[in-house]
Amino acid sequence: MLILFNDITGSACFLCNDDEKFAEMGSSDCPWCSPTVTLDMSQGQRVLEHIGAHILHDPHIAKLMPLCGLCLRPAPLCQYFLKKGKGAARKLTVDYAKSKGCLMKTKFSYSIAAESTSSSPCSDVPKNCPLCSKTEPAVWRYFLKIHFQEKHPNAPLEKYAHLWTLSKFEELEMKDIWKKRFKTTKRVRKSKLPPLVISEDHRADIPGGYVCQRIDLIAQKDLLKVSQPCRSRSARARGQRR
Repeated sequence: MLILFNDITGSACFLCNDDEKFAEMGSSDCPWCSPTVTLDMSQGQRVLEHIGAHILHDPHIAKLMPLCGLCLRPAPLCQYFLKKGKGAARKLTVDYAKSKGCLMKTKFSYSIAAESTSSSPCSDVPKNCPLCSKTEPAVWRYFLKIHFQEKHPNAPLEKYAHLWTLSKFEELEMKDIWKKRFKTTKRVRKSKLPPLVISEDHRADIPGGYVCQRIDLIAQKDLLKVSQPCRSRSARARGQRR
């Protein structure tokens, strides 16, 4: 697919559909993987990692312009906006009501995804450009350098390099994710409830013989309930014959 944009209006001036990758993005299957890899849309962090690995290591992804970190569509087709969250900290979060165009229907914790850790190594999240207007959509971190080169060619890149420079840890972890992208693992959610521990002073063991006797008594009562209606019907039948 080739898309060219008018720098003044931001609208697409030429569009050529030569494949079906973007049409396939409505599903949970990664359109860039062959064989197909099914993504768990309920695990937003894992989806970010998978697509982030494509951005960093897939030679088929042309990094000529900033793309969406989820559906890989260029702006203005896909736009993400940020807002301050609730609470005392008021940390940044994605404004899903204002964001539009993304074909990857998944949500993620912004504060967790923004920091590269052992459990969530990918830090590719939308970030507000410090040189752009506040009304402009955010730019995904893995494409921030391209954004500066395209929109702010006169800005000193070394001053803002910290915005897109990845740590060695993240580089190694994302490379490992790329190598293992075809291996799917089932994530088992651990229960948050603590195990029920019963003290020995309040523990009672029921003898096996008592249990067997109790079951026998219950069974006998059930048999009596069934047999009594049968006996009454038989007695009425004999009375009618007489």
